[in-house]
Amino acid sequence: MRVLVTGATGFVGRHVVKTLAERGHTVRAVGRSRGREEAVAGSGVEIAYADVSDPSTWKAAMDGVDAVVHLVAIIRERRGMTFDAVNHQGTANVAAAAKERGVGAFMHLSAVGAQDDAGFPYLRSKWLGEQAVAHSGVSYTILRSSLIFGPGDEFINALAGTVKAFPIVPLAGDGRAKFQPIHVLDASRCIADALEREDLRGKAVEIGGPEQLTYDQIVDAIALTYFLHRWKLHVPIPIMRVLVWLMERLLPNPPITMHQLNMLALDNVARLGAVEEAFGFQPRPLASNIDYIKRITYPDAYRIALGLMPRHIRDH
Repeated sequence: MRVLVTGATGFVGRHVVKTLAERGHTVRAVGRSRGREEAVAGSGVEIAYADVSDPSTWKAAMDGVDAVVHLVAIIRERRGMTFDAVNHQGTANVAAAAKERGVGAFMHLSAVGAQDDAGFPYLRSKWLGEQAVAHSGVSYTILRSSLIFGPGDEFINALAGTVKAFPIVPLAGDGRAKFQPIHVLDASRCIADALEREDLRGKAVEIGGPEQLTYDQIVDAIALTYFLHRWKLHVPIPIMRVLVWLMERLLPNPPITMHQLNMLALDNVARLGAVEEAFGFQPRPLASNIDYIKRITYPDAYRIALGLMPRHIRDH
């Protein structure tokens, strides 16, 4: 198949492009602008450019395409890029273009916990994106993923920077919020499988890692990887709201936003065994698969703590 991948130069996209190409598909890797093509350049990979906010850019990009993997999303808002504009309206634009061009299969990556709740704008935007896909008329599959980790991720690398930089690690809340991290290679395998399987058409499938870990346990796993002992300082949410409010105004890319802080009230978990049941393999655990954080030097760690993710860490 000729498969168009949106968000192809991003963290998940780079791995999905490689997985699909290794399976013999011709991949059309779509980015919003020029400059990061080297991340996906390779045999069987075509490069195209389109913007989810501009429906007119997708007609040429989808010419001759058999299937679409839609990965474009944001987890924090920036000027001109809101959750609704990208995760909802942007998804609707891509799905509509796929329908218009007669694309045969549409695989949309959503998020565990996607829901119609205005109190959680990110999760609501992902839910609205799902609705847009489901009502677009394309033959679709939706994967709702839990936290995805691996080389180049944001969450684990950002947390690792804090763990490495400071002997006392400040954590929002009581540290008991649960996550179910899935490795990017396993998530990419699920995405490719879902695209190829007709029996999953019209369905939404949750995916997550093999274990549900608390915030505290993830910090402990990171510290163990560094062979460091770290104390955890649990900061009450009301105090964190004040600190995050200040960080959002003082730092260019704060380590946590108010939206993300609010989401700590929800556990980010799928059903245990969901990947084994749907795709027939067991995803890898977190603790033994985060050696990539060892690339973070002490200067990197201090930059990360200030919200400045070094490019060689982000693009690894």
